[in-house]
Amino acid sequence: MLLAVSAVAHAEESVSAAPTKAPRDAFQARLRYGVSVRSGSQLEPTQPSLTYSGLTPNDLALNAWGWFLLDGHLGAFGSVQREAFTLFDAGNRVTGGGLIRASVGPAGRLILGPVKLEAAVGYAFHQLPTFGTTASPAFSAATRHGVLLAARGIVDVGPVSIEARGEVPISVAASDGAGRTASSSGYAVGGGVRLQLVRTGALMWGLLADVSYVSDSLSTADGLKATQSMIRAGGALDLKWQEASTAEAPRFGGLEVRVVEAQTGAPLPGAQIELGEQQLIADATGAARVSELLPGAVRARASAEGYLPEQAEGMIAAGSVSSLELKLTKEGPKLGGLLIRVSSREAKTPVAGATVKVGAASAVTDAQGAAKFGELPPGPIAVAVSAEGYTPGEEAASVVAGRVSEVSIGLVEVKKRVPATITGLVRSTAGGKPVSANLEIPQAKLKTRASASGSFSFRVEGGTYTVNISAPGYLSQSKSVTVKDGDQAIFNVDLHPK
Repeated sequence: MLLAVSAVAHAEESVSAAPTKAPRDAFQARLRYGVSVRSGSQLEPTQPSLTYSGLTPNDLALNAWGWFLLDGHLGAFGSVQREAFTLFDAGNRVTGGGLIRASVGPAGRLILGPVKLEAAVGYAFHQLPTFGTTASPAFSAATRHGVLLAARGIVDVGPVSIEARGEVPISVAASDGAGRTASSSGYAVGGGVRLQLVRTGALMWGLLADVSYVSDSLSTADGLKATQSMIRAGGALDLKWQEASTAEAPRFGGLEVRVVEAQTGAPLPGAQIELGEQQLIADATGAARVSELLPGAVRARASAEGYLPEQAEGMIAAGSVSSLELKLTKEGPKLGGLLIRVSSREAKTPVAGATVKVGAASAVTDAQGAAKFGELPPGPIAVAVSAEGYTPGEEAASVVAGRVSEVSIGLVEVKKRVPATITGLVRSTAGGKPVSANLEIPQAKLKTRASASGSFSFRVEGGTYTVNISAPGYLSQSKSVTVKDGDQAIFNVDLHPK
């Protein structure tokens, strides 16, 4: 008889729902009735051989399994079977009796989804038919005590279960019907189909149809040889006590991290999230989700372009999804600064008091010729410098965020010019008397009037000028004069009376 114990294959728990143990058979009992088609023989050295075959009714068996150790992984089995045996010759009953088969022992099973694999090792007691002498047959039962090795495989397909089994008894002690020591061997293979009928609470009622093939042999030292083979077929009422499915304690939890803007609470899609060694990207709702996390404290860090990074801690609870929100604050504008140094290009000395303009801001250089500007937006910007006695200068500078860049500007000193002096007398051509005439140099925007003695004087920069002379009662004149810086030019004018 066959039984087995299994180890349950546990599926990995999900985060959202705790996994459940599939319902398991805790106890199974089977009451079977059937018939067997038997054939056999008995040979003795000094007696004629005896052979027999035919249908044997009243094949009654009770089998039971119980799974009660290691969370239903280990258990025990037991079986008892009575076979009716009657020997007829030409329709007349010759002899008969009953044969007992029994076994008991520990068993184990392995459940792989709908497949159950069972194995058992136990004690087996078998009775085999012998007939005293073949000349005058009288039924007697040979016995075999042995170690039973058994296996069974079951596949559940909805309400139908398909079963295959096999067993091999290893003889430890055997004797024939007369008590003589014997050797014995045998095996059995079979299978069946079970149909689930109804369930009442934890009890599952079903019907089983099965068939098996059994072979046994027995021999003694003085030459007795008895063999038999049977094809057993029958039906059984099969009763199972099934444990209710129970939820296993979850081992993992989950976490949902949401990244939002601190000022508005708006989600930040695409934010980068660091969760231990995991790198996540927030979805369109600003969220990222992780499952199968071990319970305990967890730290998340989030960052996004244009925002200051932020981190927060949370707790993971087994069997549930925890939530964690990180609020990111916008970065302030990244500004830079400029340090402008102004010096004389020729003398290489600082120019103090120079006016420096950078964009809309302006400053005056200090004694070291320096002017500092802060909080400037990054990028190129124009710098203009002017100072008394120097030619104005311009320079293109570049502002770098987060730092103060230094720019040096050299100014060209303006050279001082010595004016030329133009002097002269205005006289009349009639007698040479002085004339108090009016004199004008349009290019220099200068006007003057000759004195009573007719003298005049101009101070102008070097160049060529036109001098207009006019006086009442005299004809006006225009003269051209060219002077250089620092010249002392004498320019006399004679006016003609009208």
